[in-house]
Amino acid sequence: MMTRLTTTLLVGVSAMVVGMGGALAADAKAGKLRHGYVDNRYGQLHYAIAQPAGGSAKPTMVLLHQSPNSSVEYDALTMELGKDRTVIAFDTPGHGASDGPEAVPTIEEYAEAIAEGLRNLGYGDNKPVDMFGFHTGSRTTTEIALRYPKMVRRVALGLSPYGFIDDALSKKLFEEVYHPKSAADLLGRFCTGMDERISRAQKSGMPDIPWGRISVETVRNLTRHEFGHAAAFEYGPRFKKRMLELTQPVMLLVVDDPMDNYQGGKTALSTSNEVKPLMTKAKSVTVVDEKFHNNSFYVRPKDVADAFRKFQDGPG
Repeated sequence: MMTRLTTTLLVGVSAMVVGMGGALAADAKAGKLRHGYVDNRYGQLHYAIAQPAGGSAKPTMVLLHQSPNSSVEYDALTMELGKDRTVIAFDTPGHGASDGPEAVPTIEEYAEAIAEGLRNLGYGDNKPVDMFGFHTGSRTTTEIALRYPKMVRRVALGLSPYGFIDDALSKKLFEEVYHPKSAADLLGRFCTGMDERISRAQKSGMPDIPWGRISVETVRNLTRHEFGHAAAFEYGPRFKKRMLELTQPVMLLVVDDPMDNYQGGKTALSTSNEVKPLMTKAKSVTVVDEKFHNNSFYVRPKDVADAFRKFQDGPG
């Protein structure tokens, strides 16, 4: 039975969903943000896109989000970076507005689905892209870049402190992932944890509206809420090996979450510095530490965009 608090919170979430249409329209007018769909193996893949008037000769940047979020976490960055180049931010299959699988996929399956979407948008060996993946997105980006090295020109990764851990911990994290049994199960847990979510958002400095949009997007996944995390942890043992096979120029963008306490005191910076000397096959590897945090995609979009511009436009 729902409590009065649960009912009130669900009504509030519904109102946020209804209000997103007008807010996104305002963003589109101000920052040239547009939305589209492209076919892939799961149905339609949703993306947000921004680009300068008349297009750009610069390589397109593709952004892949962390789990269980969506491309909404990149809206401000997409608009900022889209001032001088084309930027495409995908919703991972089964997240945001993208169709998805009915069972937990592998990172390899996510990679193939997004590669199919890119090809259907006209990208490929003769029209490559640069890619950035954050947390779960870093794994999918790595897999795409290895499978289709001519499609992906440069690789930028935002590594989680869980990105380079031993196999036993990867297995433990995978086994501990909780998959909601129903929509009611998910929404009940979401509402129960609302006070903690709000407190964490306030302490992290995340702006209210972007935080609200991202929160709503995670609820849209319903029983697939943790598919992305499950795929990421299952891929963990392979990620350590696959990452070291990259041959493209690589940027390791340090994005720390000061609200999280990770295994062994690891941070995004320590993980990136640990990985860098091992990536001997990459054309180049650069660790970029500009003190970015999870809220930087919204509160410092120009700084993040400038880091990408330097990487994309500079020597390999």
